[in-house]
Order: sequence, then structure tokens, then C-alpha cells
Amino acid sequence: MVKTWTLLLCVLCLACDSFEEDAAASQIRERFCDGWPYGCTDSTRVVVEKVSKTNRGRQVEFRVVDRRDQTATLSAAYFEPQDDVWKFLLFENPFRDQFEAQTRVVEEESKRYNQELRKLKAAQNWFVSIYGRFARSLEELDSVSYKSPDLPIQMTASDDDKSWSSEITTRYVRCELDMSRQQLPDCIGLTAQHAGTESGPLAETFGRAP
Repeated sequence: MVKTWTLLLCVLCLACDSFEEDAAASQIRERFCDGWPYGCTDSTRVVVEKVSKTNRGRQVEFRVVDRRDQTATLSAAYFEPQDDVWKFLLFENPFRDQFEAQTRVVEEESKRYNQELRKLKAAQNWFVSIYGRFARSLEELDSVSYKSPDLPIQMTASDDDKSWSSEITTRYVRCELDMSRQQLPDCIGLTAQHAGTESGPLAETFGRAP
């Protein structure tokens, strides 16, 4: 009986100790690209460089690669075992601070542009209640005290004056509101136009591989 329990414990320890680098790379890529779509395309992949044991988990040094664009080795992604599998928990410094600074740009721009399109919607609602049609330009909204922000806002109204749409597009984010299809703004992160090139956003932002 003692031998049986000893064997079972050994098997369980081996199972806990197994760390699949491909699964880890997939989880790192998901977190990286969700947070910073500017540097990601369908060709983006994560290469695991080194796996180190810690008291409770694993530290993974890695590179992010997109064709001819690739980062230097980044340190580190941290994993802990959960429900018999290894789960990505967080990025560690020094990479964490760099990554969070980039993701904040996307998050803050998305939040700001979402709010601006909501303000524009309120102004259009006020305008149509007074004039019986939607404004065809931002200038027309001056009559309802709308102050256009210093942003590249594009707005159009339908010929029948029953709907309108607007969009804000910058380097990192595109937010749009089409009242014929949706009631709230929708924002997405954009991919860099030079993604995948030698001077692409990965190496440009996080350091070039030697």
C-alpha cells in the first residue's frame, strides 16, 4: 500500500511539474495582443527563450515575432498551476512597466473617443428635437452649444435625415458610431501599418533582437 501511494504521489508530482511551452506561448500572445493590438497581426507569435522555476510557479523569458519584426528577449511572464494546468498570471518587470505604458495609450484613447462620440450623439439628439433633422456637419451643431474637440472626427448624415454616423481614427484606435446599426460607440485597437517589417512596432517599442 505504501509503495502504491508513493507511486501515485510521484505521478502527481510529475504532472504538476510538466510545463508546456507551446501553451505558455499561446497565453502570452493572447494577453500581449489583447492589450496592445498595435503590434499584432495574424502572423504574430511568441517564442519561449527560457523557463525558470520559482517557489510557486514558472518565469518565462520570451520574444515576440512578426515576420521580419521581432523584439529582444523580454522578461518575464509568470505562470502558476491552476486546476492541473499552468495559467498565465502576470507580466513581471522590467517588461511589465513597458507593456502597461503601451496598453494605457490604447485604453485611454478608447475611453476618450467613446466619450466624445457619446457627447456628439447627445448634441445630435438635441439638434433633431429642435430642427426635425440631424445635423450634416459639426459646424451645424454650434447652434446647440456643441464644442467640437481637437480630434479627427468625421461625421455624415443620411440623405433622408433619418440616421447619421461618425468616426474617430488615430494611430492606435478607431471608434465609430453608426446610428443606423448601433446605439453606443464601438472602439477597436488598430494594427501598425509597418507591422511585420524590420522597422516594425515590436522592435521599435520593446527593443530589437540582437
